[in-house]
Amino acid sequence: MQNSFLRRHRSFLILLLIWIVLFSALRTLQHFSFGTNTYDLAIFDYMMHFTLEGEMMVEPFHGYWGTHFAVHFMPILFLLVPLYLIFQGPLFLLYIQVVVCALSALMLYLIAKKEFPGNHTAFLVGLSYLLYRPFLNGLMYDFHPEMFFPLLLFSAYYFAAVHKNSVIYYLFIGLAFCLKEDTAIFVFFFGLFLFFKLEENRRIGLITAAASLLYCFLTLGVVIPFFREQVGLKGRFEFVNLWGDYGDNVFDILKAFAAHPFQVIGSIPWAKSLPKLFNLVAPLLFIPFFSWAALLIVPPVLILITSRSPVMSGFGLHYAANIFPFLFLALVFGLKNVQELIAKKSKRKVKILLYAVMIIVIINVANTKWNLLKPSRYSALKDYKTVRLCIDKIPAESSVASLSAIIPHIPKRKNMAMLPRTDDADYILVHSGINRWPFSVGEFEAFLEDLKVSEEYDQIAKEGEVFLFKRKRSNLNDLPEAGSVIGME
Repeated sequence: MQNSFLRRHRSFLILLLIWIVLFSALRTLQHFSFGTNTYDLAIFDYMMHFTLEGEMMVEPFHGYWGTHFAVHFMPILFLLVPLYLIFQGPLFLLYIQVVVCALSALMLYLIAKKEFPGNHTAFLVGLSYLLYRPFLNGLMYDFHPEMFFPLLLFSAYYFAAVHKNSVIYYLFIGLAFCLKEDTAIFVFFFGLFLFFKLEENRRIGLITAAASLLYCFLTLGVVIPFFREQVGLKGRFEFVNLWGDYGDNVFDILKAFAAHPFQVIGSIPWAKSLPKLFNLVAPLLFIPFFSWAALLIVPPVLILITSRSPVMSGFGLHYAANIFPFLFLALVFGLKNVQELIAKKSKRKVKILLYAVMIIVIINVANTKWNLLKPSRYSALKDYKTVRLCIDKIPAESSVASLSAIIPHIPKRKNMAMLPRTDDADYILVHSGINRWPFSVGEFEAFLEDLKVSEEYDQIAKEGEVFLFKRKRSNLNDLPEAGSVIGME
C-alpha cells in the first residue's frame, strides 16, 4: 500500500522533496547571514533548551525570567522537545517549520486529488500553495507555531471528509487547539462548517464546535490570566496584541462589542486592511468566493484587522497563517463549483478547469518571493566568522546584551538581554551592517557612538562593522582584558 501511494503521487512528492531541500538551504543561509531574530526564533530556542534543563518553557526576552506561557499558551511545543533533544539549536526550529509547511501542501494536494481525481488540477493547486507569497512570508520569518495550523486543519478535514477516520480527525483537532490560545476560535467555525458539509456525520461538527467553546473558556478565561498574574504581567500583554482598549481577554472584548458595537466597528482600520485582503485573494482569482467555505476566513480576518498592530492588520508575516487553510479549502471547493457552473454540459469542462488553475499558477509564479534567491540577500554571511570570534571571547557565565539578529547565535544563558535593554550587561556585541531592529538607523548610530565614549564600557574588539564592548567593573577583572582587538594584539 505504501508503494502504491508513492507511485500514485510520485510527481508531487518529488516536487515536495525539491521544495524542502531548497527552502532548508535558504533558511540556513538566512540564519548564518543574521536574517533570523530573537523575536521569534531565539525565544522558542530558549524555551526548548531550558525545558530540557527542567525549567518549563522559560525565556528572558519579555523583561522577566519566566514561562513564555504567560504570554501565549502553546502546549504543542512540548511535542517538539524530544526531537530538540536529538538536534538542538535554532536550525532545528527552522528546518521543522519547512517540513511542516511542506506536509501541509501534501495534505491540500490529497484533498484536491479527491475532488479532481482524473487530471492535474490537484498538482497545480498544491504548486500554487507552495509558491503563494503570503505563505512563504510566514515560512521565512523565524519560527512560529501558527505555521503548523494549515497542516493540522488540512489533515483534520482529510480524515473527516475523505479518509473518514474520526479518531485521527480528533487527534489533529486536539493538536490545533494546542497551537495557541486563540486557535480554538477558528476551529469552532470549522466545526460548524463540518456540521453542514458532512451530512452523513453532522455529529463530528457539533462535537468540534462544543469542544472549541470549552477550550476557549479555559485558555482565554482561566489559563492565560492565571499565568500573567503569577509573573506580574496581568494587563501588560493584551489579548491578540494591542486590544487593550476593549479588555485583556476575549470575554471582555465580546462584552465591549455587545455593549458598543458601532464604536468597536468604527475603530477598525478597514481602509488600510481591505487592500491587504485583496492581495491575499487576488492571486487565487477570487475563486474561493465561489464557495461558501470562504466564510471561514472571516473570523481570522476580523481578529487581525481589529488589532492596532500594523503587521497584524496588514496580514503580514506569520499572522495570516490562520487564514491559509480556509482560503485554500475554499479554493478547492470554489474550483469545483466553477467547473459545474460554467461547464456543466460541456465536454471541455476539464480543460476549462485546468486553464483556470494554470492561470493561478502563473500568477503565483510571477508573484512569489524570487528575491529569496538573490545572493545580495545573504551578503552578511561573510561576517559570520568575525561575529563568532567575538562570541568566543565572552565567558559562559557573563551577562550579554546584543542585537536581535545576533542573539540566536550566542550560547544560551539566563542573563541575556536584547538591545536597547542592557540590564547592566557584562558584554555588549553589535554589528552595524545587519538588521538593527528595534532601532532605527539614527537611533542605532547614536547608541553605538554613546557606547564608544562610554565611561562604563571599553571597546575590546572591532573588525569591520562588528564591535564588542566589555563593562568596566572590578568583579570582571578575571575576564578577557580590554584592548585586545580581533586580529591584533
